Amino acid sequence: MLYDDGHYLWPPRPEKAIQKHFLNFYQNEGWIAQFKLNGTCSVIFVAPDRTVTAMTRHNDKHKMWSPSEHTSAPFMNLAGNGWYVFVAELMNNKVSGIKDINYIHDILVDNGNMLTGTTFGSRQNLLKSLFDDMIQEEQVSHYVLDNHTWLAKNYTLDFSNLFESLDKPEYEGLVLKNPKGILSHCHKPTDNSGWQVKVRRPAKNYGF
Repeated sequence: MLYDDGHYLWPPRPEKAIQKHFLNFYQNEGWIAQFKLNGTCSVIFVAPDRTVTAMTRHNDKHKMWSPSEHTSAPFMNLAGNGWYVFVAELMNNKVSGIKDINYIHDILVDNGNMLTGTTFGSRQNLLKSLFDDMIQEEQVSHYVLDNHTWLAKNYTLDFSNLFESLDKPEYEGLVLKNPKGILSHCHKPTDNSGWQVKVRRPAKNYGF
């Protein structure tokens, strides 16, 4: 499906929260785990002229943040002359010492092609191919593309130990995603919540 006008796309997000004792069940089902970082969900739009804009998961502009030359840099040399749309966590105002960083974990549009009907697993392969040459170093939760851009790592084993190892303030928990989950039309917030769940570290405002 052609995407050529920059209209807003609602990002895939998990609605269902699970308790940690279900981690082995999802691991045995072949799901993928990504770190859930404590930031603000962001949809990044890269226009054909490589102008970059970003919106929150509520279809609003971010408060007190906008893409800069530094945060836009990884998108400047994307192939082709069509739109790209990425889903990321903006790490800017919730964790002390972490500012102006996009943690990319999904892609919705590839060079003008809306990726409706594709699996989460195939889109992860696409993301890796788009940014593989930019990877500078590897951290436990992500690949570092530059000082302002991280790419989520995927795990398929040892979910329970991975969860128990979450020891930094930016590690909110894990998001488990079905690699066979199909991207639906991103017309409303819940369109793509069925193929992912979240498990969170205990905190004052939620139990799991």
